[in-house]
Parts: sequence; C-alpha cells; structure tokens
Amino acid sequence: MKFKDFRDFKISRSCNKVYVNYKSYRRYLKDDFRNRCAYCNLHEDQITTSFEIDHFIPRDTFKYVRPDLETDYQNLILSCKKCNDAKSSKFEGDIASTNPENIQFYNPVSTDYNDIFYRTEIGAIDSDDKKGRQMIIDLQLYRPIHNLAWVCEESSKVLGKINAKIVEESNPEKKIILVQAKEQICDYYIACKNIFISNYNNQKFCLQTYNEPAVIFQTDKLT
Repeated sequence: MKFKDFRDFKISRSCNKVYVNYKSYRRYLKDDFRNRCAYCNLHEDQITTSFEIDHFIPRDTFKYVRPDLETDYQNLILSCKKCNDAKSSKFEGDIASTNPENIQFYNPVSTDYNDIFYRTEIGAIDSDDKKGRQMIIDLQLYRPIHNLAWVCEESSKVLGKINAKIVEESNPEKKIILVQAKEQICDYYIACKNIFISNYNNQKFCLQTYNEPAVIFQTDKLT
C-alpha cells in the first residue's frame, strides 16, 4: 500500500557542454539529479561511498556500435554503487536504431518515477506497474538496505521539525514532551544510521539482527 511518493522532485538535464571524458560531467549530474541516485533515490550525503556514473545504455552494448554514447550526457545517470552494480550491463532494445533506448528500464529522466514507484509504510520500494515490479527485481530495490536508508532520512526530517517546534514552543510542559520525543527519535536514528553505514557495502546484509520496532513517520502531522 502506498504511504509516500517515491521522490519529491523531477530530474532534468541542464548541461549542454561536450567533454571527451564522461566523468567530467559529474558536477552537472549531481546538480540535475539533486545528489540522489536516479534508481533508489538515496542521497549521496547519506553514505561514505561516492556515487557512480551509470551509462543507461550500457557500455557492453554500445562500445562497438555507438561509441558516442560513452560521453553523451543524455545517456549518463547518477547512481549509487548498489544500483549501478545491480543494473550492470542489462539491456533490451535495438542498439542499431537511430535513437536507441534501453527499454528494460524506465528512463528516470523522461519518466516520472512517482508514476511507477512508491514507498510503503516501512520504506520499501514498491510498484503496481508490471515493468516497475520487474525493475525492482533487476535493480534489487527490494533489499532491506533501501528501507533502512529511507528510515534514516525520514527520521532526520522528523528531528528537524521537532527541533523547530522546540524553539517555537513557549509552554514549558509541552517543551519537555518535545525534548523527550526528540531524544527517543534521535537514539533510534543513530542506531539505524550506524547499521546502515556499516552494512551499505556488505553483500550479506540483512535485518535479522536488528530488533528495534518499526517506526512509521507521520511527518505531515508535524507541519
């Protein structure tokens, strides 16, 4: 069941420069993709591993037919390491066509992922779309690390709103309640963040050893 939109912005392309090395586009990709992975929406600041540049139409597909796609900005996607590794060289389409497309995946720039994916109440990435569900499998978006990343970000947002209310609150009793709530959520956030960071690159990661109760963040009630 849908709990929240997949992302709160639309990706756009703003770079019209031409470089001989695709890595030179990194700063433009970071701006256009808002420092988020195009596939799972993870923010780069949440991890200690640098994001990678994915070729939407993979190198293994185009290198002998369309080498120009190596540095074509329209073919470059900002991606976290987990999603880029999972996507790998997966491709479906006609590379020999005038405008080849990788139809195995929805292009995150031309397709609004909010129309395809959503977050459940525990932060899982889900879809009611057939192709979207297959993408979840192909990109391994079902992994619990993506849930945990969402929980970390949502809890951080809640902490920010509580901090603002503490500053605004003039009633001493209500302020005490807010401070207590902040301390509880802060402890939970730190626990989740530590688990997330330490396990991000662990291929055997699971949540079986994590026994904290699930928390649903009704952030709209704090506005």
